[in-house]
Order: sequence, then structure tokens, then C-alpha cells
Amino acid sequence: MRNQVLDYYLHDGPTEFRIEVVGTIDDEGARRLEQVWRTAGSLIGERRPIFDISLVTGIDEQGRALLLGWHREGARLIANSRTSRALAESIFGAALSEPAPKTRRWLPFRIGFFKSAASLPCLLAVLLLTSTANAASLKPETVAAWDDYVATAKAALVQRIRPGGCYLWTFEKADRAAQVRTGQIVVASAPGPNPKKVPGGLIHHWMGAIFLPGLTIEQVLEVTRDYDRYKDYYQPAVTESKTVARDDANDQFSMRMVNKMFFVTTALDAEYESIHVRLDEHRMYSIARTTHLQEVEDVGQASEHRAPEGQGGGYIWKLFNIARLEQRDGGVYLEMEAIALSRDIPAAARFFVDPIVRRVSHNSILISLEQTEHAVRENPALSAKRAPVVSEIH
Repeated sequence: MRNQVLDYYLHDGPTEFRIEVVGTIDDEGARRLEQVWRTAGSLIGERRPIFDISLVTGIDEQGRALLLGWHREGARLIANSRTSRALAESIFGAALSEPAPKTRRWLPFRIGFFKSAASLPCLLAVLLLTSTANAASLKPETVAAWDDYVATAKAALVQRIRPGGCYLWTFEKADRAAQVRTGQIVVASAPGPNPKKVPGGLIHHWMGAIFLPGLTIEQVLEVTRDYDRYKDYYQPAVTESKTVARDDANDQFSMRMVNKMFFVTTALDAEYESIHVRLDEHRMYSIARTTHLQEVEDVGQASEHRAPEGQGGGYIWKLFNIARLEQRDGGVYLEMEAIALSRDIPAAARFFVDPIVRRVSHNSILISLEQTEHAVRENPALSAKRAPVVSEIH
């Protein structure tokens, strides 16, 4: 049978997630398949992954190694044609089970064009998605656009803290305030296009809020400024963390953030600086930004190393976070704004990738707020230490 160009399809079912492969899995095809899996992996969740190779017509050593690795990790492989079954049995060295019956409960999405797309979430510095296999470089014009956006975010914060301003995003809408006050975590995209396209990249901006009844600002700070224990509070996404320097209002700390999905591990090493500003007895805010951020390549292998800053997959280049706290109504309102800079998504892939970005961005800030609440309530060493009073944004 004549070999065919490799093509891919995704089938999104209620309990299973299937990738259907068509054509020949050669070296290039194996790389493309792995890249597609990195992007599609964020959609799977708890569903069982299935790889349908019934329409595969040929496979080389790289493709064999890829399928064998997936099979060993627990993925189910389907081969319903004579050719594909012979190929699969030659790889696994054993006969396969009987062909699976056909079903109509799948929702297909054609993704044969998926050559360089990336899943690019907005991160709250605790969760990552995967990158593409293609390298990307951070350009000066991209940094300039990022700096302008961050300046705008700081200006918006100034407006919030001025007399007459609405300090908390929570209270800008009555229905949002009611949701948060009754115990819901509310997460939403920032106003305007999100992600926002800038020269050479994308800026992702998400906001979230939670109410912590029965707690004080000082008790929340006992956790949010305990950087040495971030690896405990925010596991499994944070695997290493330490305080570099800390005084009354200024902190420096570092983290390694790891994302493990089926067959794929990605990591970032980040160094941060943060400031903490006490506005009055009941309100304070903090700003944290990355001063250095590097992708970690070959995670967990002997060849593990950091990519030069501003190079690598480009799935995250810079991070900037704002947290606002207000003590009222018998507890603490905690809000987080997460802003991230990443590489661009190819236009042809956006219709598929954008929903992934939005889903993961939403879940990232949601999980961060949940883990923060859990850490505060489980902290045995809560104290009544009060943050210092300072009065300007740096």
C-alpha cells in the first residue's frame, strides 16, 4: 500500500478522548504527533486517552518508539484494519484484542494542519501548559508592548486606590459580589481582547476573587509570603521554592514550576520580586513580577538544562501578578490578577487552541485561589503580624 501523508483528527467524547491517526508515521510525523498531543493533552482531564491507528499505513522506528511509549504509559491503542494490526503487533510483540466496535458518540475536529500551534495559558505562576517543539525568541518590540501593558495595569490599580475608586473588582457588579460573598470563586477574563495580540506575542490577563470568612489579612499574608513553603502549598505545580530576601515590604523569591501531563513534562525556573503596600487598616495590595524566567529543557533527564532567557518554546516569557486584599464582612476578600506574556499562536490554529487557552487560564487562577484558601486554613502557625504602611506603586 502506498504511504500517505500523515493527518490527525481529535474525537472528544464524554468519557474518552481519541486521537485518530491517518497515513504514515515517519520521523517527522512522530514529532508532529507528539506536538499535537502536547496541545491536546490539556483537554483530556480524567478521560482515558485513546490512539486509533486503524488508518496508519506505515511506521518507522521513531514512530514505533512513540507508540510503544504511549502504550506503556497506559493509553489504549486501537487498530481495526489488517495493516494497522500487523504493524501494532510487530511493535508490541503480542496479539491485540479484538477490534473495537464503531461508535457515533465522538465529536470530531480536524487538525491535520497542526504543525506549530501551542497551548498558551495565562498562568498565576503555579500552573503551566505545554509548548511547541519549535523555538521562539523574545523580541525587543514584544518586550516594549509588554512594558506598556504592565504600565496600564499599574495605572488601573492607581485608579482603584484613589478616593472614589472601586478598590475591589468584586464589587464592580452586584451579582459578582453576591457570588463571592456566598462562597463561590469567581474567575473572569479581563476586559477587552484576551489574549491581546502584540508584536511577536500574546498577553493573557485573567482575574479571580474569593472570600475567606473568619480570617484576617495578617493570616493570609502568613501563607502568601511564606515562599519556602510554596512547594508544599501549591504542589504538584511548584516543585521547588525558596526565599531569597525579605524585609518589611519587599521580597525576592524563586520557584520551579512544573506541568506534568500524559507523556509530557514542562518546567520554568522563575525569580520574582514583590512589594506589599498597606493602604490602611483594612486594605492592602501586592505586586509581583518575574525578574528572570527560563524554560527548563529535558526535565528530569541527565541532559536537563535551562534555555537562555527569552528563548525556547516561548510558552511563557514574563509574568506579572497583582493581589488585592480587603478585610470586611467578617473576613477577607482576596483578588488576584494574573498577566502573562507568551509567543503568538498561528492564525490557522487559533479556532482550536483559543478554547484550550481560555479553559486552562480559567482553571489556573481558580486552582490557585483554592490552594491559597486551603493553605491558610491549614496553617498551624497563624500570627497577628501586621504588614507595614507604604504608599506608592513601584
